[in-house]
Amino acid sequence: MIDQNGLTYINSEDGNLYVLNPDGTLSSKLFQQLAVGAAYTPASLGPDGKIYSQNAGHLFVAGR
Repeated sequence: MIDQNGLTYINSEDGNLYVLNPDGTLSSKLFQQLAVGAAYTPASLGPDGKIYSQNAGHLFVAGR
């Protein structure tokens, strides 16, 4: 998912939610929970501006 600032949000099997800058460099990452073998669920941007992701069956919310 890409936000209005061009940041890309990627949910990964290693348990992290990665944020990439428009040039592809790492902006930040947030460890959620190790999810090796879990189904991939893309991150979503909510109307409140928060990032919603699912990892190993748990819902995570990132943002202010």
